[in-house]
Amino acid sequence: MQTPFQRLHKRVVVEHVTNLLNPRAPLAPAGKKSRALPPLADNDWVVPLTWAGTNSQHPYANLGDALSPIVVSALSGLPIAYHRFESSRERMAAVGTIAHKFAGGTVHFWGTGLNPWRGVMDTPGRYELPPNTTFELHAMRGPASANHLRRRGLEVPEVYGDPVWFTPKIFPAATEKRYELGVILHVAELHDAGGPDELPQIPKIKRYQMPSSLKEEQVKLLTTVTEPTLDSIEAQIREITACKRIASTSLHGLVLAEAYGIPCVYLPYAAGQGQTVSMIKKTSAVDYRMRDFYLGLGVKQRFIFGQMPDEPTPWRALIQAIDRHWTPIDWSPEAFLDAFPLPLAFNPLNDPPLFEQPESPQRSILSRIRF
Repeated sequence: MQTPFQRLHKRVVVEHVTNLLNPRAPLAPAGKKSRALPPLADNDWVVPLTWAGTNSQHPYANLGDALSPIVVSALSGLPIAYHRFESSRERMAAVGTIAHKFAGGTVHFWGTGLNPWRGVMDTPGRYELPPNTTFELHAMRGPASANHLRRRGLEVPEVYGDPVWFTPKIFPAATEKRYELGVILHVAELHDAGGPDELPQIPKIKRYQMPSSLKEEQVKLLTTVTEPTLDSIEAQIREITACKRIASTSLHGLVLAEAYGIPCVYLPYAAGQGQTVSMIKKTSAVDYRMRDFYLGLGVKQRFIFGQMPDEPTPWRALIQAIDRHWTPIDWSPEAFLDAFPLPLAFNPLNDPPLFEQPESPQRSILSRIRF
């Protein structure tokens, strides 16, 4: 039987790296021919993947971005090597609104989003295709991202999804619900450049302030910022899944909530509080990335709860609105998984959860990722 990789006539170069303890080491010399995938037990092979990673200016990981190498490694059974956005080499991209940042070489997109209002390498201006660059389009995050590439002459399959959707089959949810509501701030809202424990403590934005009477309600402010380690990322997911409900400004706060089946709502900077809005119609109340994600799952309208930054949030009304309006998403990810451009070592639709057993051998591979 042919793999999805073979059926789509796509390929992702999997290069040989002799030192697995340094996954950011340079890949094989430029110009080396692609090789067929080796047996998955051969631990000397890695997947060249690009994501919004950490650096000296930003030493902490953003949860959604950090899940990109985790999901790709979990599904392929292979280690990951970080690769640059601008390069002549062949590489893969998965999670994030990052498609517009690439230039040079061949890039394989699987579940990736694109910002049409940014130029190549994230420069100001509208997006245009970069020169000397080949895109292999296995699946985009949603039709909004895909249509911008179609309008520029590329053939994009009508297969959509966000790889973070498979996170529940990698990390189990928290066993206890400790918070009535988790409120996930976007990284741009955080007032401090310190570590993850410092960031959400004293938000300057009025809508996140909590009256003392709400302490018993356990409204928990959360952030997607985390230490760049597998254990910290797993702990952050446990904290999110310990919430009975989620309100999020962060895209991947919503993706995680929907994937784990946690009642949730998008919390944009908008007037009007609770309202059901179209995901098809462009509106200032719904971020482009949210529309892209939900339309990729076939969701044409969703209830949102707009709240302006300088107004206090009616937390109890927000909780009641989530209970009244949220419905689970009925989406089948088979086509999206089938578009994964590597043979599967782990099938999240059929196999038991990857980390159901604490001593999963895949943990040692994931723990080597330099986020």
